[in-house]
Amino acid sequence: MDTMQVGMYPRMALAVLLAATFMGILDVLIVNVAGPSIQRDLGASFSDIQLVISGYVLAYAVALTSGGRLGDSLGKRQVFLAGMLAFVLCSVGCAVAPSVGVLIGLRVAQGLAAAVMLPQVLSIIQDVFPPQRRPRALALYGGTIGMGAVVGQIVGGALIRADVLGLGWRSVFWVNVPIGLVAAACVPFVLPRTRAVRRPADIPGLVLTAVAMTLLVYPLVRGSGGSWPWWVWPAFVGSALSLVGLWYVERGREKAGQAPLIAPSLFRDRGFTTGLGAALVFYCGNYGLFLLLAYVFQEGLHLSPFASGVGFLPLGLGFAAASLCGRRFAVRHGNAVLKLGSVTMAIGYLALIATLAPGPFASPRTEALVMAPSLLIAGVGQGLVAAPLIGVILATVPPQEAGAASGIVLTINQLAGSLGVAVLGALFVALLGADPQQRSAHLTGHDFTAALMGCAWALFALAGVTGLLAWRLPSRSQPAVGTSH
Repeated sequence: MDTMQVGMYPRMALAVLLAATFMGILDVLIVNVAGPSIQRDLGASFSDIQLVISGYVLAYAVALTSGGRLGDSLGKRQVFLAGMLAFVLCSVGCAVAPSVGVLIGLRVAQGLAAAVMLPQVLSIIQDVFPPQRRPRALALYGGTIGMGAVVGQIVGGALIRADVLGLGWRSVFWVNVPIGLVAAACVPFVLPRTRAVRRPADIPGLVLTAVAMTLLVYPLVRGSGGSWPWWVWPAFVGSALSLVGLWYVERGREKAGQAPLIAPSLFRDRGFTTGLGAALVFYCGNYGLFLLLAYVFQEGLHLSPFASGVGFLPLGLGFAAASLCGRRFAVRHGNAVLKLGSVTMAIGYLALIATLAPGPFASPRTEALVMAPSLLIAGVGQGLVAAPLIGVILATVPPQEAGAASGIVLTINQLAGSLGVAVLGALFVALLGADPQQRSAHLTGHDFTAALMGCAWALFALAGVTGLLAWRLPSRSQPAVGTSH
């Protein structure tokens, strides 16, 4: 490592790393508020928009662990820079995409670029900052994630409303370009070189993971918009068989002393598997809720994209504020914060159900305003769970296994997000009875809020399951602060 370079430019190095983190989070959430505009402009279906969102998250999840190992093998700075430039290039492609099919393909490519870029961030922070300065850097890292969640919705809505140069929704992808190019130009001067450690790639594990998840998520998305055609069920069977094959392949690699993509031995620990279950259930609800709210605000309540973005503020602010408090609470009280967060989420969803129940509202804007308190409560609950969850899970495994375990946890988080968009999106369409932008269906604002109320019951159930799994985790743990993403 070039220690002189690290000593001279630690703040610049952190700024570059946080810029990459911000872009990665922004591109998950900013597309939610742009979804209705994209669907309208490209003549797409709701299931297409689900794939625009879940395709990015799914590709990121599948390649996440491999991206991290690529940094170890080829050098973190080089891989980080290559991933950032690829991310910017894919953003340009998304911005000029002529059709929704091309946009979906480019979003998958963008997710792969994110999987190359983002795993290097925490690793480089470990290299750049000494132990006494690392907590502050990690706190800023966590704050950047929370800020991306809040800012993404508002920035997306503001850009679409401003319609800069007549770009409309395409501007939400152009915004990455100046950020990415400036950050990339700084990389050679502010980030340290690291030694390459050659490790054999787990190609079979990567392929089987990609096949299993694609055969699960894609049919869920397409089936909900196409009356569940016959090919959906063989695809689900293929997904299950791929998962079985993945287990045997990874177990064989582990026994042979090779580095598996997913270490089966970790699943022998009951606390670890319980924690993974909690993460899967929790993140399924989180990602799906953002997509549904965008359509309810814009298509159901006829708010502008900017007003829709503002409508997300209570959820985002509650999440960000609770994330800061939740980390400190988790250090003192272990997984008790997860129980508190789950209960708070459940209360928020019950309040949302009560808010959406049939009753007189003065106007659509008033209805969105009335939803704000329940979204704030739900956001607080989400923040109390999200910030410490990964640390609580990692506290159940031996320190020497923390690296492999963190890769599995982060992969599960992203896969859950893709699955949540597919499942909650499918439920929303089923309750709505039509595509959200199908004009012949003559959908009303009440139809949208009624569909959201049905989905809120599902979210309430997911919060309950998250809480039950949290109760089964070890009663005391000392989670590692700053490991979540």
